[in-house]
Amino acid sequence: MDKEQRRKMLMEVHAERDRLLPLRAEATRTTIEMVRKNAAHVSEPDLVPYLNLAYILGVKRGLGEDQLLAFALSLANWTVAMIADIARFTGSTVEEVVDVYETEILAAAQDNDEEPA
Repeated sequence: MDKEQRRKMLMEVHAERDRLLPLRAEATRTTIEMVRKNAAHVSEPDLVPYLNLAYILGVKRGLGEDQLLAFALSLANWTVAMIADIARFTGSTVEEVVDVYETEILAAAQDNDEEPA
């Protein structure tokens, strides 16, 4: 990506961020609600993706595309923050924490003869 392409991408990101900013509070509440409900089922790892997808589809259908995008951004922000916290609490680097999860996902996919998620 050249300098002009990066500039255009940054302009688009800033414009979208500004457009979605009013949806942030609702997206955060939605994220908290989903995490509370679905994390209770981590002992059933095959169920969690279905619960997450059902929740995401519910947001899309009930609140619309913009709120879905804001929700996705909220989830991404939470994920990054939590991975950083895990790294700090365990004395690992962020890369080491991500590597652990990536290795588990790749191993599970290989065990099931499927493409990694």
